[in-house]
Amino acid sequence: MIDIFKELKKLKFPNGEYLVVGGTMAGHGIREAHDLDILVTPNLYQKLLKQGYKQCKCKQCLNTSRLMLKKDKVDILPNLIFKNYIGDTNKLIKNADIIKGYPFLKIIEFIKFKKELGRLKDLEDIKLMKKYLRKK
Repeated sequence: MIDIFKELKKLKFPNGEYLVVGGTMAGHGIREAHDLDILVTPNLYQKLLKQGYKQCKCKQCLNTSRLMLKKDKVDILPNLIFKNYIGDTNKLIKNADIIKGYPFLKIIEFIKFKKELGRLKDLEDIKLMKKYLRKK
């Protein structure tokens, strides 16, 4: 497990240039996170690349030409696109849920994204998020 708030504090990313995606459920207190996936603006992505973040060269990234930077338990995403889900980075950042001073992807958006991913774990996450929304 990972303490996402400690990790976010260490990263010191500029406000308005990033959004927590993987870790959103932990931010909302739905379930713990194993890692942190952060969507960033093109400007921040280029800065991080110059600061030593490494381009992921895993089999999945190479096979799909997916761009992603990796450092420790943090994955940096230049976009949030999968199948029919195309997230507008600037709009998602602008409309973020702010939790403890950090921007998180709105739960309703995360549900849409997870539906496109469609893995068993995503379907389980969707159930947990819908339950969370019903309680709110």
